[in-house]
Amino acid sequence: MSLAQEILDILYRDPGARRSSKDALSDWILDSQPHGSPLDGIAIIQYLAEHQPDILARLKINTHVKEEIARVLDAIGHK
Repeated sequence: MSLAQEILDILYRDPGARRSSKDALSDWILDSQPHGSPLDGIAIIQYLAEHQPDILARLKINTHVKEEIARVLDAIGHK
């Protein structure tokens, strides 16, 4: 499973994540990601870092993706 798919699975199954945050991410994916192409996990993390840091914070503590997210954030120079 790709990082993007794992992030979305975790986020959309999280009852603590606000629906408006989920909807905003869905809208961003539909507006910015090429149709028919695999989702870009790095782009999703960048979006979350810039626009939804509270959601990113929730993902950063998830044991399934926290190491990958930390590597991406380090690679893009985000703290």
